[in-house]
Amino acid sequence: MMNKKGLAVIVLAAGKGKRMKSPIAKVLQPLKSRPLLYYVLESLVPLNPDLSVLVVGVQSKVVRESFSDRGLIFVEQKEQLGTGHAAQQAQVALLDFSGDVLVVCGDMPLIKSQTLIDLVSNHREKKSACTVLTLKSSEKKDFGLVIRDEQGAVSKIVECKDATEDEKRVDEFNSGVYCFDKQLFSKGLSNIGNNNIQKEYYLTDTIAYLVSIGFIIETKQITDSAQLLGINTQEDLYLAEKIMMG
Repeated sequence: MMNKKGLAVIVLAAGKGKRMKSPIAKVLQPLKSRPLLYYVLESLVPLNPDLSVLVVGVQSKVVRESFSDRGLIFVEQKEQLGTGHAAQQAQVALLDFSGDVLVVCGDMPLIKSQTLIDLVSNHREKKSACTVLTLKSSEKKDFGLVIRDEQGAVSKIVECKDATEDEKRVDEFNSGVYCFDKQLFSKGLSNIGNNNIQKEYYLTDTIAYLVSIGFIIETKQITDSAQLLGINTQEDLYLAEKIMMG
């Protein structure tokens, strides 16, 4: 369906999920008797990617065993140094790959295949360096904020905790789902630092970098916030189950 140009997928699934207050790794938390990560992997099936890389970390052995039958390439993030650092670990697996790279989070069980298909299609139509899936919402979210310049072009994405008061008024949020041109993705990842409050390598910093070297960042906006529900607490898990029950 989408294989005229190569498509690789990176699923970020290394986090501990401290706020889950559970001995079970976050992506293995049960949702309607299946692990969270199962739903994310299912959403990727219709995209028929050429390769799928799963970045594991916390309880990596159990995660590998639970999903050993899905033809995934497992790479390990030994230290949790942020999403950018996690994506850097996947680079080895992509050395011989050329095409587009879709990055998704392993804790978003309600993301729809069609949304991901639309994101990749949009990215390819515009021949974009990077296309970000964003949420337009008047509700306040604890997501990164999409900052645009006077012309309306994306200039950067800032984390809530690093945002200025002005930036906090923005009503467009980063979902944490992206489609990148592979070469530019690699270039971006090798040019990010950890100069922020968390001392982490943010994947979003690749976007500011690509803008700084003259590329235009596209967005695919959705308004359905349920799809972007990231599971961070037991309450989130309960909410996801409620949404699934319809």
